[in-house]
Amino acid sequence: MKKILLLFLAATLFACNNSKEIEKTGVGDFSVALHKKIDGGDQTLYTFRILDSIPEELKGIPDLDTMKLQYFKFKSSLQNDSIQPKQIYAYTGYENGKYVMAYDLNFNKDLSDDQKHYFNRQFGRWKRGVRYDKETEYDTLTYNEYFNSQVTKNSLIYKMMPNDSSIVHPNNVIKTELVLRMLTYNHWWYGTFSLNEKEYKVAVSRSWNGMSYAFATKEDDFSTRMDYDFVEIKLKDTIQLGASYFRIDTINSNFSELFLKDLKLKEKPTGFAEGDKIKDLKFNDIRFRPTSFSRLIGDKEYLLIDFWGTWCAPCLKLNPEVIQLNKDHAERLSILSLSYDDEKSKVFEHIKNYNMDWNHVFLQRNLKGGLKKYPKILKDLRIEAFPTFILLDKQLNILVRGTGKEALTKTKEILAKAE
Repeated sequence: MKKILLLFLAATLFACNNSKEIEKTGVGDFSVALHKKIDGGDQTLYTFRILDSIPEELKGIPDLDTMKLQYFKFKSSLQNDSIQPKQIYAYTGYENGKYVMAYDLNFNKDLSDDQKHYFNRQFGRWKRGVRYDKETEYDTLTYNEYFNSQVTKNSLIYKMMPNDSSIVHPNNVIKTELVLRMLTYNHWWYGTFSLNEKEYKVAVSRSWNGMSYAFATKEDDFSTRMDYDFVEIKLKDTIQLGASYFRIDTINSNFSELFLKDLKLKEKPTGFAEGDKIKDLKFNDIRFRPTSFSRLIGDKEYLLIDFWGTWCAPCLKLNPEVIQLNKDHAERLSILSLSYDDEKSKVFEHIKNYNMDWNHVFLQRNLKGGLKKYPKILKDLRIEAFPTFILLDKQLNILVRGTGKEALTKTKEILAKAE
């Protein structure tokens, strides 16, 4: 698969001359040296939160006719780790007819000694979609971070900017006008290595649920979340490099070295990506009857697994195509729909109204008391987008895995060829 991650990311990877090359003529355990590139990853845009009252600890607040005091909490919004300082204060408003913003970059909780940034936009007269990010420069923020049982010093490259109208508060025009946003580079770590005379590269990044790993041959681009068949790879997962299988075993505390363990497997292990053989998971259907993937295939040739929800507009849009697949290939195809939903009654109603006459599983989306728990089967199969489709053959090999219409189209092609 050759899709563009980011042009500058690819350039960074190919220009990395200091990577530790691992020359392997045989199979065995090995490690890869990683090198951090703060501005080598993709970018994320975060939104500040508006304060309704002035914290006692905060000083130097200016006297502006229109002003919103705001904060950004790093621990909850930027990383899942413990960060010091935990938040940054800022204010926005209008001064002499110009938009002004300032933020407590020195973290002394005093806004009187911070640089003011002015924008030539008048209240209520700014246009939707204006690129205000071009009017500010990137800066570097240094902070202490608790990760992997130790405190390390880290850096964040960011820039502040006014709201470009992406965030809208219908009942509060001033809040919409004055909310502050922060664009950050995500951290990545890179390495290259040779295995059996073939060149590979690896990238390690942070995702919403921990560290994420990507491998590719040196001439290919990394798979990204923009790819319809993207599957996130985590620590302890099994990957295939050439004809060998390795476990992503450990990574050291400062992310400078990644260790891979040779599993010495002769047969392909179970997995969750195209080309893998899926584990024959056991679960209860929507009526609490025990079943499994192999049991649902039965005497059919294929099993199509559909991850959807009644809240998911793209899922509902493709639902007629799934219904048609069931009609066209009922003798050869079994379908299993797993609904990740808030209420089982909504799922039953949808199944009845649209004659979804196949196998169903209900997965609780929100639990009582506001508690949330991601269902185990979604974790095991790395389902993060809806709809996701997985097509299995009778031997439980994954023939198709992907999101949206592209995955369904590929499924149709396979079923048509097999007729």
